[in-house]
Amino acid sequence: MLAIMLAMSLVVAPPVRAQEVPTLDELQPVVSSAGFTHPGVFNSLENLTSTKKHVVDGDEPWAGSFERLVTSPYAKRAAPDFARFGSASASDPTAKKCGSDDRGGCVSVCGSFNTKPDVGCADQQADGRAVYAQSLAYFYTGDERYAQRAVAILNAYSARFKGSEGSNGPLMTAWTAGQMVRGAELIRYTYKPSSKRHQFDVKAFGTMLRKVFVPTLTSFDYGRYNGNWKLSAAEGLISIAVFLDDRALYDRALAMWRERTEAYVYLSTDGELPAAPVSDAGLYRTPTDLRCQWLDAKAEACQSVPRKDPGIRFQNGQVQESCRDFGHASMGLGGIINTAETAWIQGDDLYGEQQTRIITGVLYAVQVSLNHKTRGWPAAFCAGTEDLDPSLSLVELPANAVYNAYTARKGVEMPAISIPGYPAPQRGSDPLADFIAAKGSATGYAGNVTAWDAVTHNMTSAPAASPTAAPAPDQTDAVDATPDVDGALMPVGTATSVFALIGVIATVVLLVWTAWRLARRRRGQSGSASG
Repeated sequence: MLAIMLAMSLVVAPPVRAQEVPTLDELQPVVSSAGFTHPGVFNSLENLTSTKKHVVDGDEPWAGSFERLVTSPYAKRAAPDFARFGSASASDPTAKKCGSDDRGGCVSVCGSFNTKPDVGCADQQADGRAVYAQSLAYFYTGDERYAQRAVAILNAYSARFKGSEGSNGPLMTAWTAGQMVRGAELIRYTYKPSSKRHQFDVKAFGTMLRKVFVPTLTSFDYGRYNGNWKLSAAEGLISIAVFLDDRALYDRALAMWRERTEAYVYLSTDGELPAAPVSDAGLYRTPTDLRCQWLDAKAEACQSVPRKDPGIRFQNGQVQESCRDFGHASMGLGGIINTAETAWIQGDDLYGEQQTRIITGVLYAVQVSLNHKTRGWPAAFCAGTEDLDPSLSLVELPANAVYNAYTARKGVEMPAISIPGYPAPQRGSDPLADFIAAKGSATGYAGNVTAWDAVTHNMTSAPAASPTAAPAPDQTDAVDATPDVDGALMPVGTATSVFALIGVIATVVLLVWTAWRLARRRRGQSGSASG
């Protein structure tokens, strides 16, 4: 009987896990001695716990967006072997690959647009996205394998990564800091490895950030390039500052953001010219140079020697890279929004400081994107240029994050603005909401500065017709460099239902068995009395 009961208890009881899926009430924010709130890099615990409930319940658009995240290659990515990186000890890292026994460490070499050359650049960017994706996947599902994969990548970079070189190296440094540190922050403050699992070496990672990333982010002259460079650098620096609890770095990131945001988005109240960006080289100080920068030097007057003033009239809400293309414009806006989001968690309201500038810049980009097909470009848009990019891609715009920041969190409406050549805005219009609706469940896009904000920052509920359980990682993929992790773990809701069903079945079996034993005993007692 005892053996049977023990066997039944093994059937009824769920498997014991050292790290259970955290409930919404178990995790609490941590405030460091330096006054920083953790987790606090782009994602607050409040946002994550709120959206986690929607993911677990199968609500849209969270569930669909999350499915795209966990089915992306980043959720399965293992720790790097750095085979496509260059040797940091070589005089020419493009000519010598980084071997497993290379004691000098490994570097990436990134040419313009991260190509020609691409020595480890694509891998580095994928690793940063993977850490962020896996940290989110762990938080939403509790599946420890996601966290272990992130830990493996982070520890590998701590041990071997020595920086990014090449013309695009400083920009790659900013992008990697922005996304990898988001994930590192979440792993550090939401994950405790179970027995015999690998620990995140926080000290080594922090040392690597300070030695490899911080010098570039604080000394490179980002101001001489298009605005998305410095705004990406501001995001990377504030992310590192929060992770390191470094108030001086944090203040430096805020100063970088304040300077470049004012010089990136033009408001009609700025006067005839936008603010000039700060550059160590003293560039863009004349009206001609500044106008040509905003025109991406596409006007004939800007290509003459010497340059002539193209005479562009700036439009309210236009950003410094609008005439270049809207993809880079959305990247610059993304850097503004992402930095402001981290600052908000830390108690600094950058959103409020530049509310009119941010909202106007976002709405200008969104309204042109929504109207261009039927109405063309705004009147006199980038006058004097003929090489305008018609794709109007805004894939790098964290639309959900900025909409949540103003409309959901602050209660600030974002009605359409007036744009030359377009019909007057209609009362009650909400172009950013229209843009988000047209965008759908984020398409699973993971870009240079923006990734999966439709999961983490969408605060508008739209119940799904059929709930979608959060899938576990694919068990068939080979992950040589990633620490071995136990087999499949079921999604939160599925696991609860299955164990409840097993308990019911076990109870029925136990009752039947008990009834059979009682009946047999009675028959035995009856036989003894008649003999």
